[in-house]
Order: sequence, then structure tokens, then C-alpha cells
Amino acid sequence: MKKKHIAALAAALIMVFAGIAILVFINTELSPLSIPADLYFMNEDGTSIIAEPQELRYKDDADLAETVIEKLRKGPSASKHGRIMPRNTKLQRIEFTDAYGIIVDFSSGFLSQDPSRNVLNVYAVTKSLCSTGIVTNVMVTVDGAGISDRDGNLLGFVAASDINLETEEYQSEMRDVVLYFGDRSSTQLVKETRTIKITDQQPIEQYIINELIKGPDDKTMQAVLSKNTVLMSVDAEDNICYLSFRSSFLKENAGDANHERQVIYSIVNSLTELNTISRVQFYMDGKRVDNFGSFSLKGYIARDTSIIAADQ
Repeated sequence: MKKKHIAALAAALIMVFAGIAILVFINTELSPLSIPADLYFMNEDGTSIIAEPQELRYKDDADLAETVIEKLRKGPSASKHGRIMPRNTKLQRIEFTDAYGIIVDFSSGFLSQDPSRNVLNVYAVTKSLCSTGIVTNVMVTVDGAGISDRDGNLLGFVAASDINLETEEYQSEMRDVVLYFGDRSSTQLVKETRTIKITDQQPIEQYIINELIKGPDDKTMQAVLSKNTVLMSVDAEDNICYLSFRSSFLKENAGDANHERQVIYSIVNSLTELNTISRVQFYMDGKRVDNFGSFSLKGYIARDTSIIAADQ
């Protein structure tokens, strides 16, 4: 009789374990989707990044993004490729900002003491995530703060198409840009010409917005854009510049009607100093909005010289 109980118990345990095995199989093999992707790691010299094709299994877009980051954190399969971040780097947050943008926030271990290496790390994360097709723009942050290149420029959102890996060193040049900030009365705009270094990794329009966010060098001028303004993407086509800001732009830069007008034309007048831009269209989180306070954003916005101080 005792043997029968033992046999029954063994049979029951076998059935339980078989059921668990089936559930695990269904969960890991049948349910997840599969996609080929290029994950990017350091080359042998540590001077650029190189693609490593992998097959990724995932359940949804969020899981796919986390899978990419986890694979990058673990390191490359090929011994000749180098890591882009220490293994103990923690993924703190992933946020999809719109249909095509994502913010990835790491712990401080992501950063090295070399700004050029940090840029390559950001590019590796960006190109890896974009290779999956779920996003086109990536912002990498550390403890919620943006990452700067070796010239002190915030990288912000980066598209895979902005990253040029044909050379080990990105191409750069010094360029004069014209920026518009507030005057002392905070009613008009005044011009400041600034020489900045630009590279082939970001469009000139993105550099201009970043400089406006930094504020004026001339202490007699007033900053117009909030330091918390976040530019998500820039696209220029047919002399029109399409800007997408995080929706917090509306709150961070709010004020009376005159201030809101200054904010918009600080951007528009600065961008239309470029020969290639005549009008600007604004988006928030990749979506059209009708108004910024009392200011209409429904259509393309052209340059307005009436807000520029008379002595300019």
C-alpha cells in the first residue's frame, strides 16, 4: 500500500513538473516575438563602434528596448569587441516619448572620464535601439541629466541617421550663428552672434536651439527659453524646419502674451538667419498643437522683424 502511495506521489510530481516545463516553454519559445537586430560595441582600438548581429526575443516594444539594453550591458559575444558600459551599470528608466522617441536613463556608471568615449557609448545605445525599428530618436541620460560631447554641447535626442561611422573622428568646423535673446525691457529681441563648433553628427538647427537654451553670453541680454526646455527632434525640408519639443515646453516657457511671443520668435528668428530656413513648424511630443498660451502654433511661422529692437 505504501508503495502505491509513493508511486502516486511520484506520478503527481512528474505531472506538475511537466506542466511547469510546458508553461516555461510556451512563455519563452512560443509567446515572444523574434527580430534580428544590430547591437553596437567598441571596436578593437576603442575608437569607434561596430555592429554585432543578434537575434532578439521579446514580448512587446518595452520588453524589446529593455532586452537591447540588457544585451549591451552584458557585453559583446565576440571577444574582439569591447564593452560600451560597465556590467554594473544600472538601467534606471526607459520612457517612450512619442511614436518614435525614447529616453534611456542610466546610473552614473555609464559615464567615463573621456567625453569622446561617452559620445561613442551614446551612439552605440542609439544605433542598437534604432536597429530594432521601434524608435528613430534616442536620448541617453545619466541620473536624469543630459550627456555632453567634448565641446560641451548637449547631445539631446540623436537619430541613427545623424551618426557617421565612416571615419574614426567626426568632422567638425567653426560656424558663426546668429541668436536672438530678450532685451533689458523683456519686450523685444536683440541679436548676439556666436562662434560655435559644429559636427556632422547633428544638424545645425539643433545646435542653434541648444545655444538658445544655454542663454546669452552678453549679460545685458535676457535668456528667453527655460533651461529645462528639451528638444526631441529636428528635421529640415523645403526650407521648413520642423521642431519637436517635449510637451513640458508649454509649461516651462509659459508667461504673458509678450513673453510667449518672445519665446517663439527667439527660435524662429534665430533659425531663419540660416539661408536654408524660411519657416518653422512646432510639435510637442511629436504631435501638432494649436496654441502656446495665447500664441497660435497652427501653421508655419515665418520670421518677424518687428519684435527685433530698432538698433539691431
